Amino acid sequence: MTAGFVAAIVAAGFAVLVTRAIVPPRRPLGGRVLPYAALSRSRLGTGHMDISVVALTGGDDRTPIGRVVGPLLDRVAGHLGQLVDAADHETLERRLRNAGYTDTDPSQYRIRQLAHAIGGLTVGVVLGLVFGSVWLSTLFMACFGFYGATIERGRLSSATERRAESMRSEVYTIAQLIAVRLRTGSGPVDAVGSVCGRATGPVAVELTEAVSWISSGTPAQKAYDRLAEATEEPAAARLYRLLAASATTGGDISSSLLSVAEDLRLERKQDIARRAVKRRTAMLVPLLLFITPVMILFVAAALPSLVFGVAP
Repeated sequence: MTAGFVAAIVAAGFAVLVTRAIVPPRRPLGGRVLPYAALSRSRLGTGHMDISVVALTGGDDRTPIGRVVGPLLDRVAGHLGQLVDAADHETLERRLRNAGYTDTDPSQYRIRQLAHAIGGLTVGVVLGLVFGSVWLSTLFMACFGFYGATIERGRLSSATERRAESMRSEVYTIAQLIAVRLRTGSGPVDAVGSVCGRATGPVAVELTEAVSWISSGTPAQKAYDRLAEATEEPAAARLYRLLAASATTGGDISSSLLSVAEDLRLERKQDIARRAVKRRTAMLVPLLLFITPVMILFVAAALPSLVFGVAP
């Protein structure tokens, strides 16, 4: 009776977690509108700088329970993340950026890890209570808890690989278009902004961000070097370093951009050829596994008649 009651409570809690993950609760509108209202009031003459007003009125739209439990969950999630990822805040922020998770900060990523780990532990407890074994419950908790704690890391790695593949496919085209714009008489920053304003993709987005930094007063070399240090794709970093070098040396870099684009295109072609060879080799494995035993049986069936003169 007690075990069934505990199992029902755990199952109900797990259902609530799944429901909140699928249909998250709506955020209050007041906390989201407040920074914009404060910004407008500051422009009307409140005496505060815009950025200070936004920082002070960012607000905390969490419930009172969230304000109490939130710091504790953040601390637990941070310790769990240190065990799973072994990365500091800046490293994790760079990984999220390279994966394309621009709307997710490290604290939110840690909370997701903690939620999945708790969900895995809950599933292990429920299965252990169903089978009625303490050892099975411990085993299920360890397996599902480990899977839940590492599922976000696997998703992050997969997203990073997909984004890097997209950048490799895009970067040589961007380099060619920038070279074309430079040869028509545009400046280096104007050429990059014109091309990225019409292009879509991770490389175009990062270069657009660099152009915005340059427009706000950041030196061009520093902006491009920042992109080259943050990205994990060597092809994109090569393009960014070339643009950073051109910002200091000056001169026409269209020929260099075309050379880089041609080299990247050849590397991409060789990469595709290598993957095609690997896939053809992988296709031979099932053929050998299924056809080779059949051929051996056919040969072995004729051996008695050939050696002993006996019909098979």
